[in-house]
Amino acid sequence: MDNHKYRKIFSNLPVIETERLILKKIEPSNVNDMYAYASLGQVTRYLLWTSHLNIEETKGYIEYLQKQYRKGNYADWGLNCKEDGVFIGTCGFADMDLANNKGEIGYVLSPSYQGRGYMKEAVTAILDLAFCNLGLERVEIRIMDGNAASVKFASSVGFKHEGTLRNCLLLRGEYKTLHYYSILKDEFISDKNTKTRSSR
Repeated sequence: MDNHKYRKIFSNLPVIETERLILKKIEPSNVNDMYAYASLGQVTRYLLWTSHLNIEETKGYIEYLQKQYRKGNYADWGLNCKEDGVFIGTCGFADMDLANNKGEIGYVLSPSYQGRGYMKEAVTAILDLAFCNLGLERVEIRIMDGNAASVKFASSVGFKHEGTLRNCLLLRGEYKTLHYYSILKDEFISDKNTKTRSSR
């Protein structure tokens, strides 16, 4: 990966606009909207982090993110709904492997906004940045066993299942099985070009 491109993008996280969303840095003013979904067990069931116990925990997380933004580290974009101005979730890079030109993304969405295609818009925009701006070769998703909705979603945006690691993660006292999905640059660009031609 071109380190210059990496520093340019993550030292000042760009605002990304889709048809219905504005993706931008998560701000302290988002605390109430974030806590509304981050405190729900149904949201965190298949995530590495646990439900926020109180709004102070959410504030602490957002403060942590501000430090990551200032350091220029890869981080989450906040998803802001244009229609009502509500902060509805996050999407971004959970890990970046510069040596091998690949990244891993993660995402979470408020249950009130699920099933409407918002996350597909957001992830597609992040993939476009990953492949067309950062020049990544590969983007990965890890999905915890049992998360059928995320499996369906990953396939809908072009990710392919590559394998399963059984009981590979010890989380909250239980062993978890993870399914690995990926999409390559050529696959994303080919699909993007096909959709562009069909929309003309």
